[in-house]
Amino acid sequence: MPNTYDHRVKLADYKLHRLRLELEVPIGDSQVVFNEHWLTVLELQTNDGLTGIGFDLQQGKPTPAVAEMQAQFEYNMWPTLCGASPFGEAFRLSRPRGGNVAAATLPVAVETALWDLVGKAVDLPLYRLFGGSQPAVPAYGSTLDFHLSDKQFETRLGDFKQMGFRGIKIKVGHPDVQWDLKRMQIALDVMGPDVDLMIDANEAWSPKEAIRRSHIYHKEGFEIYWIEDPITREDYSGYAQLRGAIPFTRINTGEYLGFHGKRRLLESSGVDVLNIHGSIGMSRAAAHLAGDYGIPVSLGNTIMETGVHLAASLPEVVYLEFSDLVWNEIVQQPVQFVDGKAIAPDRAGHGLELDRDAVAEYSC
Repeated sequence: MPNTYDHRVKLADYKLHRLRLELEVPIGDSQVVFNEHWLTVLELQTNDGLTGIGFDLQQGKPTPAVAEMQAQFEYNMWPTLCGASPFGEAFRLSRPRGGNVAAATLPVAVETALWDLVGKAVDLPLYRLFGGSQPAVPAYGSTLDFHLSDKQFETRLGDFKQMGFRGIKIKVGHPDVQWDLKRMQIALDVMGPDVDLMIDANEAWSPKEAIRRSHIYHKEGFEIYWIEDPITREDYSGYAQLRGAIPFTRINTGEYLGFHGKRRLLESSGVDVLNIHGSIGMSRAAAHLAGDYGIPVSLGNTIMETGVHLAASLPEVVYLEFSDLVWNEIVQQPVQFVDGKAIAPDRAGHGLELDRDAVAEYSC
């Protein structure tokens, strides 16, 4: 494998896969429930035989047929990529303005595949390419449990405990506050009293209700590590109000916001832990900006846990989310978790290669 940059390396071809992954149990929150994932896998190939792999996830409705996705990709992505340097495209800055806002097809999959190619071209795992030195990142188990029975919930928690997790995030936001309290108690009963307990309401409340609920939880003796997305994403003044009114826990939010929204959130002093994931470039920029405000970051769910490379390369990452989803079945060596930590693969690029048999099985 080459370990120096060859300026003659160009993007030469691509392939798209459309996968349907049926979930063993439903996942969801106070707003939605999903029983399947629609996953798009993109392979970008260079003229010297390297392949970079990227992923895109759609929930709630099927992805377009492969032929339609390919037609869109040929129209607004491939003309720019074909014959271009993967290095130049990976480092390219663009400004989404006017008619090009949200015009790209599979932009995160493209970006992931490009960085995978760059890492392979220089024979470095991405976390080292991005400046990291240690591959291990603290991780928490994320149960996605809102639509599970108490018994199913206990089983899910038990799996995470067996894996050594010291942090767990559960869903709240039920109309009945007693339901929330019961689920928090189950989590502590299974995981132990010393676990970092996080709760995620997925924008279920108004600011006043979020304050009321937080004080009820606190009064009942629950020590909560963070409350995630308690109110609507763009209520910046509401987040500032919450942060001042509930000093006994942290506010984690930003997952649903683009870079502009994350900047406004930081400017409003409405966040204690900024949640980033998705685009590598945008996430790195947001983490840099958060550092300017003295705010640490967390990594939300990323497909195949590729976000472990970003997490291992950034300062002040407190936790990486792990939901143990079926998507890991389509790669040969998924990201490993040891003693409650995610371990970034020490293989070139993001280190994930497709299991061709599994891809064929799930192709739709």
